Amino acid sequence: MARRNPSWARPLGATLGAALLLTLGACGGSGEAASTKGSDVLMEGEQLEAMVSQVDKMGIVEWHGQLLTKNPDNGGKRIFDLDGRYSPSTGYSELSMDSAIDGNKQQVDYLVVAGRTYFNSEVWGPSAADCWADITDDQARSWALPTDLDPTWPVTAARAIRLAGDGVAVGVPAKDVITGMPRGLFPAVPAALDGVEAKAVVTPHGHLIEVGVDVVNMWNEVPEADLAKIETRKAGWWAMTMKESQNGANIVPPKYVFDPAVTPPSQCKQV
Repeated sequence: MARRNPSWARPLGATLGAALLLTLGACGGSGEAASTKGSDVLMEGEQLEAMVSQVDKMGIVEWHGQLLTKNPDNGGKRIFDLDGRYSPSTGYSELSMDSAIDGNKQQVDYLVVAGRTYFNSEVWGPSAADCWADITDDQARSWALPTDLDPTWPVTAARAIRLAGDGVAVGVPAKDVITGMPRGLFPAVPAALDGVEAKAVVTPHGHLIEVGVDVVNMWNEVPEADLAKIETRKAGWWAMTMKESQNGANIVPPKYVFDPAVTPPSQCKQV
């Protein structure tokens, strides 16, 4: 799997950050939404439904996600990037993680096929680019994988609230936000998030859909006593883009599988 650094995925968050700030003060709960004029509700609902239909038709979803400490317009710092390709028909995924958590920079590739998880590290060098280690039961090395590999959750799980510029301000269940992020950050959905929504904006740009999720305000919806028991991992903003992949290659099982504890990566193709 080639490492990805797609130009269409960057920069993330700035435009959506501004749009979300403009709408957050007006984004009430279901009661306020219900009092909105019927025509407005229909318009925002129709636009969200159009985006749901768009992602439902994607053969392979190509996406880029970025977790920041807060809104990038307010100086949010990058925690990590995830690039991926996801096949809805098979559930197979290719992902590449680039992180600088605690100042430790690393890039790792993952392949999830038929219920098995495989790992490839850049430190193995280019000669081992087609070699993979099976880490299905290794939680320490598979921590960057989202619990839910389907990246379309910011659209498909969303509730339309109102129009926001060219996009739609939505509410996304907190459980979907948590399971859409790396499992190592949030191994389980905290009980205190039950019934909580994160405010977000989803915006269509032709073939591309852009997403900004305000995670900071999601935490603010949790009672202080309960929040004190949650390790938020400094997660404050989730920025994302998704589109149908123009790469026609299917996501397939790994060509070479080896155990790096037994075989040096330089000899992985000889196993």
